[in-house]
Amino acid sequence: MSKSLDEIIDDGLAYVLPLFKEHPEMVRFLREMSMAVCADCGSITPEMQQFPLLLAEKGTALFGANFSAVLGQVENLDPEFKVVCSAGCSYCCSSHITLSPQEAFRIALHLAADRPEDEFIRLTEECLSAASEFVPGQLKVFAQSYFQPCTFLKDNRCSIYEVRPILCRNWISTDLEACRKSFNTQNKVTVPQNALIMVQKDLIFTGQQAYLAGFGIEGGIGSFMPMLAQILTDYEGSYAKWLGGEKLNGQL
Repeated sequence: MSKSLDEIIDDGLAYVLPLFKEHPEMVRFLREMSMAVCADCGSITPEMQQFPLLLAEKGTALFGANFSAVLGQVENLDPEFKVVCSAGCSYCCSSHITLSPQEAFRIALHLAADRPEDEFIRLTEECLSAASEFVPGQLKVFAQSYFQPCTFLKDNRCSIYEVRPILCRNWISTDLEACRKSFNTQNKVTVPQNALIMVQKDLIFTGQQAYLAGFGIEGGIGSFMPMLAQILTDYEGSYAKWLGGEKLNGQL
């Protein structure tokens, strides 16, 4: 039996809503935000050319607007709140990354259009190598042990910055020393985060997952390297399977 929209939203925000259990008005607000994301995707349908690209671009635009608004409010409420992230800082770029399938397809299309064939092949091989320890059904183990520079990190800068995953856009720090310690201990030290800022990605992921469920498409997030490696090695086959309701490698 397929899940209702409410059930999909609640499942997608299962780790988010408890953070605000003392504030029921925030719980309602966050649920409504994800439902609004779902509704806002209505003009994009699977029969369209480059469907995942359009959906990913929609998600990125919605995330950007929401994130900027929330960040502005946090900064107004706390004058000492200061984002220390800057170009060339890459302490977080060796961590395990999750993304939506549409984001992975978008990155693959970007690489196919933007990179020479020899570089495309090299990047595909690097993604395969980064995903080599992944075992289906053991994503948690893979995620917990994963620590290596991102395939797309070049000279401490993101080489796919314009199409980077929403998770990378959402990860910000106010404590550079904590970032150093986290990197030096392979993520054993937690970098402090503002909960309201950090949940912005979840609102987009959950809303778009709910929208895709209406077409019988699996929209849950998954592990960056296993999913992208599958798509880069067989784009058409991966896309057909995804549209047919199958999960991709590393997808929850």
